[in-house]
Amino acid sequence: MFVSGCHDAVALDAVLRARDLEWIDPMACGRAFRDMSRDMEVLCPEADIPVARQEALRLALARGPALVLDTGPLDLEFFSFLSGGNPGKSHKETLSYVSILHAPKDGRLTLLTDPLIDHPSHIRDKIAVTENAIRAAKALGIEAPRIAALSALELVNPAIPSTIEAAVLSKMSNRGQFGDAIIEGPLAMDNAESARAAEHKGIHSPVPGDVDIYLFPDLESAQITARFLTLLGRSPLAGVLLGTPCPAVVRSPLEPPESWLPNLAAALLL
Repeated sequence: MFVSGCHDAVALDAVLRARDLEWIDPMACGRAFRDMSRDMEVLCPEADIPVARQEALRLALARGPALVLDTGPLDLEFFSFLSGGNPGKSHKETLSYVSILHAPKDGRLTLLTDPLIDHPSHIRDKIAVTENAIRAAKALGIEAPRIAALSALELVNPAIPSTIEAAVLSKMSNRGQFGDAIIEGPLAMDNAESARAAEHKGIHSPVPGDVDIYLFPDLESAQITARFLTLLGRSPLAGVLLGTPCPAVVRSPLEPPESWLPNLAAALLL
């Protein structure tokens, strides 16, 4: 595994713990890690963060691909670097982030997407984000994930694009285009959370009340919900970045510093 970014003591402690557990064999890239030479090999010890990131990705792709852990900052330059600066690439390579938590209601493993990366309002991007979330769910042992495609209401309204996107995803799911994943939408949050509320609105589906993945219509709604869960619900998040050219570990600002180790574990499962 190759470590790049800034010097983050908590992240580096997680890396060393993972090494001691024999999960990884880490190497660091860049001058931010020169004082870590007793703990791991440091490559390019004079390189600044952008150059070190490029070298870490090059080495990771050349060797496997191997894992990259980047300690930040998570800025536009970083995401552009990961995507190769090519916004027109295949939808299967679309970057997206999946937050992972134990739901406060029942303690089940639950996924939220996308609370970190802003995506254009385009069905192609929604499909890619959905496929990435399904991949994460399956890696975490959720074999047939049930997905709530959320919007402000449960009826298709041409004035609200997210309702149309959710309906398209639901129809694609009905025709088996997402494998054994089941997508229902559009759903308002009350319909997603309660099978009884959904049935009251005429929605007969196995998804309401039994959701594995919440697919939010936009970054704002996903991030507000994630912050609400962490600050008021006291539900710590972990997360995983998908659509990268090689497995990559980061930590969202929504997550506590101690999420580095579960984030690394999730990336290894993927």
